[in-house]
Amino acid sequence: MSETIRVYGYHGTNTEAAATIIQQGFNVSSNDYDWLGTGVYFFQDAPVRAWEWAKQQHPANPAVIRSTIRLDDCIDLVDISWFPLIRNIYNSFVEEYSQGNRPLPRQNPQRSKAHRLDCACFNYIVEVLGEQGQIPRTIRAVFLEGEPVYPNSAIFDRAHVQIAVRDTSLIEESRLVRL
Repeated sequence: MSETIRVYGYHGTNTEAAATIIQQGFNVSSNDYDWLGTGVYFFQDAPVRAWEWAKQQHPANPAVIRSTIRLDDCIDLVDISWFPLIRNIYNSFVEEYSQGNRPLPRQNPQRSKAHRLDCACFNYIVEVLGEQGQIPRTIRAVFLEGEPVYPNSAIFDRAHVQIAVRDTSLIEESRLVRL
């Protein structure tokens, strides 16, 4: 895990929830389909993408909160050095499911945006690293979404960096933004 980096994260929600968050702080999501496992989710440096998401989820009253986030103890998937470790832990994850005679959680990103395999695997990775004395408090990753920006492009119109903050003490400041 690397030195402290601070970034802006944008969290899409509705106006009522935004008011509560500003006053009381964020609640950590623990849905079984969240891409990066348990955490508070932010679009890094992408207020318009957060607004778009908020409008899709809350068409009557979308809102976006901008927060300053410390990426302390981060599994930073923008840094390729993490991938060998993740692949090794994933193999242990698969073995554990196999030994328990359980099917792996299923992804369904095209139909429902449910990333159950990713969620379960990242929660497992955090658990394994915690047992080794490293407690990840944030996870950051790039996600390709949407359509190519022109034919045969590898650049997608909804691509973004997403952050899952597992430890809300790393959210230093939050305020409502107007878009």
